[in-house]
Amino acid sequence: MIRFEATLFDGRSSRANPAVVDADANFLRIVSGSTEQCFALNECRIEPPLGTTSRIFYLPDGARLETVDIKAVARLEKLAGHNPAMRLINWLETNWTFVLTCFAGLLLCIGLLTAYGIPLAAEKIAFSLSADLLDDISRHSLKILDTKILQPSEIEQSRIQELNKIFKDVTSELGSGFDYRLEIRKGGGLGANAFALPSGTILMTDELVALAENDFQVMAVMAHEIGHVENRHGLRSIIQNTGVFMVIAILAGDVVSVTSTAAALPTLLIESGYSRRFEREADRVSGLYLISKNLGTAPMRDILQLLENESPDSPGTSLISTHPETEERIRLLLELETRIDGKHPDDAQKIFHGMED
Repeated sequence: MIRFEATLFDGRSSRANPAVVDADANFLRIVSGSTEQCFALNECRIEPPLGTTSRIFYLPDGARLETVDIKAVARLEKLAGHNPAMRLINWLETNWTFVLTCFAGLLLCIGLLTAYGIPLAAEKIAFSLSADLLDDISRHSLKILDTKILQPSEIEQSRIQELNKIFKDVTSELGSGFDYRLEIRKGGGLGANAFALPSGTILMTDELVALAENDFQVMAVMAHEIGHVENRHGLRSIIQNTGVFMVIAILAGDVVSVTSTAAALPTLLIESGYSRRFEREADRVSGLYLISKNLGTAPMRDILQLLENESPDSPGTSLISTHPETEERIRLLLELETRIDGKHPDDAQKIFHGMED
């Protein structure tokens, strides 16, 4: 027999009547004042447990019984076999070991999603976008840059033609499927800088051209930015950086937030930086290209150091902002050169195109 105190509401008035309940697997015996009632337990409905709130019995005559003795009701439910599923859920909710384990599992899942799931999805999405969409994003981004940040180039036209010839030579060997073009602008607040737009437009500032000590360094930067385009690093960075937010917004049905993020895509493209992995991939493209030209990786290493000395805190998608430590990047370029040293230049091209390790 299980005994507990309760409050009885007779269903005809709002008056609360103290009661004592004796119960077993078959019957409820309720004593309230001078009144005694007995009901078959299977004729009563026990409201499922919800945290630590009061437990409620709905009696056959329309009355309601409430008690704060949660443990007594739980024993009665177990004895009578009532609400098995909800009892399990309630136990899970109130079991701190289970809750903490689930929380740790959730953090692990979020970590795995962020580290592996979203980057993989971002890569698949970025490579599936149409050329027309890439052109629209790039055109919009360039318009924003020209309106708010960049100014017309002050470099002489003859020099711009020389730079375009170098760019054409580089893209003819590294480019594949993109409508590459070089845009020269005065950087203003961006200073010595270069970055790639998704459609294949490479922006380079007057200040960077002036900073470079020779055309080989300019060539190295071009190859680096082409590496970003070919691997769709810009779009992948945006998708990865907004991935968790987008998933949450979609699951929550927040269409407005999703639409706003899509509309802000060009701005995000301009303001977002690349990850260490993406920078290393682009550095590798540049390094292998230079090695294939018998130049070694010195031009890329030298321009990185010049940029670091000139503007260590450049904003946005600059060649060095949010990038790995410049010393680390230079070291990796040297290691790349050492691994390929002594091989025929054609072998470097094969390595770049993935024909051998």
